[in-house]
Amino acid sequence: MALNWNEIRTNAATFAQEYQGERKENAEAQSFWNDFLKVFGVSRRREGKFEQKVSGLGKGSGRGRIDLLLPGRFMAEHKSAGEDLDAAYAQALGYAEALEEHERPQFIALSDFARMRLYEVSSGDHTEFPLSELPNRVEAFGFLIGKQLRRLHEADPVNVKAAEKMGKLHDLLEASGYTGHDLEVMLVRLLFLLFADDTGLFDETDVFYDLLADNTRKDGQDLGATLGRLFQVLNQAPDRRQSTLPAHLAAFPYVNGDLFAEPIQLADFDSRMREMLLEACTVDWGQVSPAIFGSMFQAVMNKEERRRLGAHYTSEENIIKALGPLFLDDLKAQREAARGNKGKLQAFLDLLPRLRFMDPACGSGNFLILAYRELRRLELDALIEQQRGQQVLDISQLLKVNVGQFYGIEYDEFPSQIARVAMWLTDHQMNVEASRQLGQNFVNLPLRQAAHILHGDALQNDWATHLNLDADAPALARLYIVGNPPFVGGKKMTALQRAQVVATFGGTRDAGVLDYVSAWYLKAAQLMNHAHRDHPALPVATALVSTNSVTQGEQVAPLWGGVLNTYGQQLTFAHQTFKWANEAKGNAAVHCVIIGFQPATQALTQPGGKPRLFTYATPTSTPTEHTVAELSPYLMDIRTVLVAKQQNPLRAGVPPIHFGNMPLDGGHLILQTQQEHDDLLKAEPAAAPFIKPMLDAQDYLQGGQRWALWLKDAAPSDLAKLPQVRKRIEDVKAWRLKSPRLQTQKKAETPALFGEDRHPTRGEYLVVPSVSSERRDYIPVGYMTDETIVNNLVFMVPDADLFHYGVLQSRLHMDWMRLVSGRLESRYRYSKDLSYNTFPWPDRAALKPKQIDAVTNAAQAVLDARTKHASSTLAQMYDPSIMPTDLRAAHNQLDRAVEALYGIKAGSTVAQRLNILLNEYQALAPTLAMTGAAKAPRAKKASKNK
Repeated sequence: MALNWNEIRTNAATFAQEYQGERKENAEAQSFWNDFLKVFGVSRRREGKFEQKVSGLGKGSGRGRIDLLLPGRFMAEHKSAGEDLDAAYAQALGYAEALEEHERPQFIALSDFARMRLYEVSSGDHTEFPLSELPNRVEAFGFLIGKQLRRLHEADPVNVKAAEKMGKLHDLLEASGYTGHDLEVMLVRLLFLLFADDTGLFDETDVFYDLLADNTRKDGQDLGATLGRLFQVLNQAPDRRQSTLPAHLAAFPYVNGDLFAEPIQLADFDSRMREMLLEACTVDWGQVSPAIFGSMFQAVMNKEERRRLGAHYTSEENIIKALGPLFLDDLKAQREAARGNKGKLQAFLDLLPRLRFMDPACGSGNFLILAYRELRRLELDALIEQQRGQQVLDISQLLKVNVGQFYGIEYDEFPSQIARVAMWLTDHQMNVEASRQLGQNFVNLPLRQAAHILHGDALQNDWATHLNLDADAPALARLYIVGNPPFVGGKKMTALQRAQVVATFGGTRDAGVLDYVSAWYLKAAQLMNHAHRDHPALPVATALVSTNSVTQGEQVAPLWGGVLNTYGQQLTFAHQTFKWANEAKGNAAVHCVIIGFQPATQALTQPGGKPRLFTYATPTSTPTEHTVAELSPYLMDIRTVLVAKQQNPLRAGVPPIHFGNMPLDGGHLILQTQQEHDDLLKAEPAAAPFIKPMLDAQDYLQGGQRWALWLKDAAPSDLAKLPQVRKRIEDVKAWRLKSPRLQTQKKAETPALFGEDRHPTRGEYLVVPSVSSERRDYIPVGYMTDETIVNNLVFMVPDADLFHYGVLQSRLHMDWMRLVSGRLESRYRYSKDLSYNTFPWPDRAALKPKQIDAVTNAAQAVLDARTKHASSTLAQMYDPSIMPTDLRAAHNQLDRAVEALYGIKAGSTVAQRLNILLNEYQALAPTLAMTGAAKAPRAKKASKNK
């Protein structure tokens, strides 16, 4: 079980105290680092090695022993008190260099008992502190508990500087009238040239800079023509070039790949544009990451977006959250299993080029780039082992993984071009890495393969056709779909987008409520169903990032009814809600989930053949991984039962719930403040009988107070004496007549009345706020008299007795509400058709009188406990950190009484309780629960007997 930070800090304090004053390395070093790992809940026996031998350390050293090594992650070197830690770090780096590539640590820690120093090897950055400070520094060692190991500095200055230079050049060209497709192609080509000029892709470095600086005029007048001629040369094979080609152009190699094939209108440059392009050449483009530059490059094309440079990076850490469980973890496990086995090693190398990947909303290619990079690294690691001790004759014959394995679909033309080029740039970076490791330089020119990036609408194009699936399937080993489709809420879609979603779902019930991203889920399910049906030997799997709305509320049944039931898929892994953001300034955080799925008839490649669930204590926490028995679309370890909205309660005898009263008045029938209330009564005392307290959800919870003009019982003779009230009525009429909605205009015929009146005529009624904080353990439900009006932000349950109240206020109902309800931001949004009507109420007629009495007595105790704290608001009473103990005790008693009705034992977990409720729900609505799309049954008329 993963430890939380507080537990780790407690462990760290104990650890620091235990080793305070220790001085001798040989005596206690192993115990020190063994106990240090225990601080973080890490087992040294399972994951680490003491005193690992290393050799090949150079003259005079020969061999050495590493104090502690967690291969691939962490190394520790220990010294006696007061020894030189700088020397210790140099020693540790020597050890690291002598290790196999896959064993080299990303972090090195040093200690002399009194001090600790931690280095990030790739950057050389380090932090040092006394051992006593460890409890306050434990986050620095977050990588030990699964935090990101390789950190991408998304807002690295070189990336920002590069984007800014290109952005300024873009603005100058655009202002001169050079726009549209030609401008986009020009900038993409310049991006390639700038990158190639600094990274060895060309035979010489700075050849492009020299061309600009030495062979174009300072006024820039010939720069456009020079670039146009250069583009032609780059697209010409050497045997097609004239022998009289000037040397400054002949120095460029043949690129091919269609990058320079398309004729475009030449740009007319001036001196400022030329100077800006030369300045762009001064950036070290070899340090620019293709994995993030595409997003930045898109951003610079828009001046407003450019103000938030850094907001557009999709962080590597978040992308790996999708790629890891989808395929990387499995491939890494296969790689490790092949270590030391020539047959398995060759089989692994043969597998990698037979994998195919597609991002159906690829943007500038971030997911494809990182997937390709990781695939190349796995291949290179295997090749290093395979070729050890052999002379590499031709590196190009060894490298089989290629950009042609990667497919994308992108609606906007410019990012689709960026994606294609960025894949080439990544390919070159990986070739440089392979050249260094295998001892032979390799430049992949001319370009023979390209990523298959389709510029088009993913919802209008056939994915199988783009993938050439039916023709290529026999040669493929696996097919993966991954990406981050566009986030457009159901209420913010254009008419075209909504029509696309409805068409994709084939008119499925409630398809109109789905977010835009839902169509990508279903299209992926359709593709995998097609692939698995027609090519059963081809494993397929998908992982998509989306807003968490697809796992909440009314979207669950129509979406997952289609994915799981119609197209026969199963969930394989999921990340619960987390913040899809990075550390760049000005970023717009989105609360997302990642969901992996594949055909249900296909064996899981997850560890142990079980789904994986990653949970988060808060949206910004480090995830904790769990292996679960079953993964529900609600992203919980519970039965897969889909809950669809109901117009009426499932169980007969349950009182109906409905919205409160809708004023529909433009604010003219509401007295918002005490002053407004007092002023009206002072001017027109006779209005007093028609002024009633009014509450919305916030007033009910926070103790606010407003009033409504409730005029349904006012006679014309009464209103004739109240000119200010009549003026308000006229204002309501005028407001309603201006409405574009015909129904509202019709209400102008009765301007003295609320637009919708659902107020009970007598007695008490229950109120349920429609929105409540996610921090509360319970949504506070309460009774209200008919003297108080509630508006449509509060639900009303007339004719509810204490038994109904007790069940509604119970923990069990709250469990159900959290499962099926939607969210407003992160707050709970209670729903009539989902939270209330779908709840599997107990069959009251089958209960024993003592069971009913236990619930009603406990319910009354909750109300009595509230009365004792009448000076506090409900929000204060139900704040979990300050909830009164007697109220908490009363709720505990009520929870036990309600759960006993379902046979739920004390100490049950949320998942256990929900599984029981889902069983009950499925029994009451079996067809609905299976498909999520059938028409809900109507409940019988409620009995008058309470």
